[in-house]
Amino acid sequence: MLNYDEILGIAYLQLTGLGFLGNCILLCLNTINFFIDHKTRPKKLLIIHLSFSNAMLLLFRGIPTVTRLWRVKCFLNDLGIGIITYMQIISRSLSLASTCLLSAFQAITISPNDSRLAELKMKAPKCIMPNILLCWVFCLLLHMIILPYQPGKKNTTDTKDGCNTGIRSLDVHNKNHIKLIIIACMHHILLLCLMTCFSVYMVLILHRHKRHVHHIHSNSLSIKTSPETRATQTILILVGTFVLFNILSPVFIIHMLYTKFTNNWMIHTSGFLSLGYPTISPFILINIEKQIPRICVQ
Repeated sequence: MLNYDEILGIAYLQLTGLGFLGNCILLCLNTINFFIDHKTRPKKLLIIHLSFSNAMLLLFRGIPTVTRLWRVKCFLNDLGIGIITYMQIISRSLSLASTCLLSAFQAITISPNDSRLAELKMKAPKCIMPNILLCWVFCLLLHMIILPYQPGKKNTTDTKDGCNTGIRSLDVHNKNHIKLIIIACMHHILLLCLMTCFSVYMVLILHRHKRHVHHIHSNSLSIKTSPETRATQTILILVGTFVLFNILSPVFIIHMLYTKFTNNWMIHTSGFLSLGYPTISPFILINIEKQIPRICVQ
């Protein structure tokens, strides 16, 4: 008879495996398309980076959680545990930055020729790779301060609870750890605000375009959706999914900051929500994105 932790471990493993498989498929499809279709290379590069970041997040967050729930003996030292925790936060920030860059690039792509963003249309594709590299450098430096705040051997290598990584390695009642959480939250909130601004801008552009097309084709029985509109709708769904999961997940962490004890169900609920976006996002892109060659998905 399976106990509660073993059932949770199976659920985490299924979620991690499904999401990792989806991101690997998305990564392979877009890598192939990157070398075939020269017109969509900048966007494909962003999707490749997003799928890679999500795969990293699922591995470094999902697998350690499963091993801890299944009481697998921890063979890592403090440095190894610190690196895993560090990679969890880095991959989450890279996933956020990739989604923000993708929404910004799409907003620039569909911007009207008479708008201010239209001036960036020619420059945007050339700036994709420098921006990705800048995101890596910024995230690595920003979260470097997490390494000195790792707990001691007594808490991290407990064989009963497995490797103590991620949120469990950060004491929500420790002032230094609270500062760390606040810094990370400010970074995430900034990118979420930018993402929201680009999303609102794209919604306005789509609404204006829809009214214009409806006026032209008022007597037509069928109106085909343009590739740009489909791509924009994909990004909007992607951003909406990200915002939904990443607003709900910190709610439980913030609640723990104001309580005298940490509830396991809060930690696991926050953990499942944090894995929701990297698991669902590849299937959103695979199912809605029409620019991927059909021969690859048959």
